Amino acid sequence: MPDVVVFGSLNTDLVLDVPVLPAAGQTVLGGRLRVHSGGKGANQAVAAADAAGPTGPAVRMVGRVGDDGYGRRMRADLTAAGVDTGGVTVDSNEPSGTALILVDAAGENVIAVAAGANSAVDVDDARRAAAGLGPGDVAVCQLEVPQPAVRALVVAARAAGARSVCNAAPAAALAPDLLAALDVLVVNESEAGAVFGTQIRTPEAAGTAAGRAGCAVVVTLGPAGAVFAGPHGRPGRCPAPTVPVIDTVGAGDAFVGALAVALAGGTDLATAVGAGVAAGSRAVTRSGARPHAVDRGRKPVDADLTEGAGK
Repeated sequence: MPDVVVFGSLNTDLVLDVPVLPAAGQTVLGGRLRVHSGGKGANQAVAAADAAGPTGPAVRMVGRVGDDGYGRRMRADLTAAGVDTGGVTVDSNEPSGTALILVDAAGENVIAVAAGANSAVDVDDARRAAAGLGPGDVAVCQLEVPQPAVRALVVAARAAGARSVCNAAPAAALAPDLLAALDVLVVNESEAGAVFGTQIRTPEAAGTAAGRAGCAVVVTLGPAGAVFAGPHGRPGRCPAPTVPVIDTVGAGDAFVGALAVALAGGTDLATAVGAGVAAGSRAVTRSGARPHAVDRGRKPVDADLTEGAGK
């Protein structure tokens, strides 16, 4: 059975609900501090493990955490989700990555991220992630770790005969040679603008972008589903089902994880995009960025354990 290797970020999200977002110099009293394991890389690894289930591809996470309570907790959460954490290095020189998130009563938010150990991810980490990759395997990456490391992973995956999927988030420009070395680029509308300098909402526009990039391009459109095209294939659209929306956080990561698992299972791009849309649609019907451990029949890790988390 092929493997899915996720290379990228691990963060701890510190979330505080406030009545209003504070202005400069203003102090606002909030509710209970919530602590959740996050980071786009780790979220996508959990989503892939959820999509794979007990009989699908093995999912391995490669990245860095600090030698602190947050790092220990993030690794424990990944293990509870069925992700192999043997590739998660403990960095004694940097704290674990942390995201500080304020959410007001209307659902608007402000986020500040301290990259911590994620900023130290390097080419050697990418080589570790690529070790053992072969035909049929899928390597997944994002842009919350330095781009030179992302480039090294993509090049190494291509040399090993594995496929690579890059979710260009946070939005950033990508060098033409990096795009050409990719197999699948996944972006949302705003990220597509950063990569291609233009809006992509139709299959035809996705086809044009794929031709320019030299790789398959998938653009997620929220409730409108997704459009996609290979560099030489026929472009297509996958509509999303109508579902009750509870929380859109994590829908994109659910999409990427499920798409990667489908590709590792040997499906074509259209089928893999369909699997991603289905997973993203399920994700918005529940609260939080990840599937709940109890939903998968695994022992949950306490999501509200805050005391001593950073020690």
